[in-house]
Amino acid sequence: MGDNRTVPAIIVGCGPTGATAALELAHYSIPSIVLDSGADRPQGSRAIAIHRTALAVWEKLGCVEPMLARGIAWRTRKTYYRQHEMQTQTATAPAPGELPPFLNLPQHETEHHLLAAMARSPLVDLRWQHTVVGLHQDADGVTVTARTPSGPVSIRGRYLLACDGARSATRKLLGLDFPGRTYPDRFLIADIRAKLPFPAEPRFFFDHPANPGHNILVHPQPDDVWRVDWQLGGDATVEDERSPEAMDNRIRALIGDLPYELVWLTDYRFHQRLLRRLRHGRIFLLGDAAHLVAPFGARGMNGAIHDVENLCWKLAYVLTGRAGPDLLETYQTERWAAQRHNQEVTEATMRFMAPRTRWQRLRRNVILRLRLRRLVDSGRMSTPYTYTTSPLSLPDDGGNWDGAPALGSKLVPADPDVRRRLGHGFTALYSSPDPVDAVGVVTMPPDEVSPPGTCYLLRPDGHVAARRRDIAPADLPALVRTVLGEPVPHTLAQHGHVGGHVDHDEALLEPLGGRLG
Repeated sequence: MGDNRTVPAIIVGCGPTGATAALELAHYSIPSIVLDSGADRPQGSRAIAIHRTALAVWEKLGCVEPMLARGIAWRTRKTYYRQHEMQTQTATAPAPGELPPFLNLPQHETEHHLLAAMARSPLVDLRWQHTVVGLHQDADGVTVTARTPSGPVSIRGRYLLACDGARSATRKLLGLDFPGRTYPDRFLIADIRAKLPFPAEPRFFFDHPANPGHNILVHPQPDDVWRVDWQLGGDATVEDERSPEAMDNRIRALIGDLPYELVWLTDYRFHQRLLRRLRHGRIFLLGDAAHLVAPFGARGMNGAIHDVENLCWKLAYVLTGRAGPDLLETYQTERWAAQRHNQEVTEATMRFMAPRTRWQRLRRNVILRLRLRRLVDSGRMSTPYTYTTSPLSLPDDGGNWDGAPALGSKLVPADPDVRRRLGHGFTALYSSPDPVDAVGVVTMPPDEVSPPGTCYLLRPDGHVAARRRDIAPADLPALVRTVLGEPVPHTLAQHGHVGGHVDHDEALLEPLGGRLG
């Protein structure tokens, strides 16, 4: 049995990565079919810490409000050696209307809100119990064969987004190696419901008395639930460590005689892996299907959402004829560099947290015992990558840019009204004392860093593509055209594309699609 349509995009996997991809494409009016091998979502906290930039994506897609209402917002993270405070990381307090730096919400609740948004969108076709067992791509598209309870089905799409996680069936069907390493240390994760006398903020312990010689990470969740990660070491017998008696002893050693309920328990090892290529023809790999990082610093799911936002606007511009297909290769260029950076950061953290050599252990112990706070590494928190050397980041036109947003950096404005005007296409933040009535232009008040005539050209994913002094709004379409590599207008219907005819420069600054659901 087959689907006679050729949809613009097939998405494999409906975790946070795949669900966000479907909603992001729908935001640009691009239909998709989403295939997932499961019948529902697993429970447990799993990916818990959400960065402001991921929240901004979900705000644009219309599903962040219930997350903000339920989640635990925080901006302070403390690190201890045994029970002595060693380090405090504190983000700037959010201004009124600004999104919090981080929000803790268990992954199954995040997925619930994403699924609800998908159900409201007529452009998302979600199909559970569809296990991908075959792939074939040619010059025009990708054909997927999936096993279902009703028998095999065949589905045809222009592009395929593999968002099917660490055990990706797509990656295996492509025969791709997954280079990297798996750490020998095992960890236990427990979600515990208890009224603890702690502030609602994460805390990391080196050599806590409740876990001698190893580390503990504690994260707050809604409803008095706390996520606790215990490092066990590589020689631990997990079955013994997970026994009810052992878990009760372990929890009591941490929280004392307070009443508690064990909500969820699992164990895992850390992986550091990155595909050599994230794009294979018309197939793109995103999130855990493409890269795995240790969770300290919250770079897993947040990095996956950045993958999604990076790729989907490019697919939308290609599918609607605003850009040529060469734009899609910049997903590989930009996101591989970003994920390689994440690998380097988390590798350094793991060398400090779980030293593998005598020298690494000696260095770590000296730093902790001498309380050299500046050198302690319990996880550098996730931040978006800056695409400084990307082909989509145009060189400056000269002048002093000290204090200005960096070229290639991602902006999430504090003002919610400004945020609502971003993310629909290219947008120019234009410095002017008076409002500028032009397509794709958001006026900002001049200041010392951005005198009148200053322009920051933002891509649809919020990254700064160009910075200009003394540019006129009429010149902005040409600037977008340069970023996109001189796209040629197409009569899209002739090629089976989504959309209509792009026949003038101003269309490059017009919103592409709109909020759905």
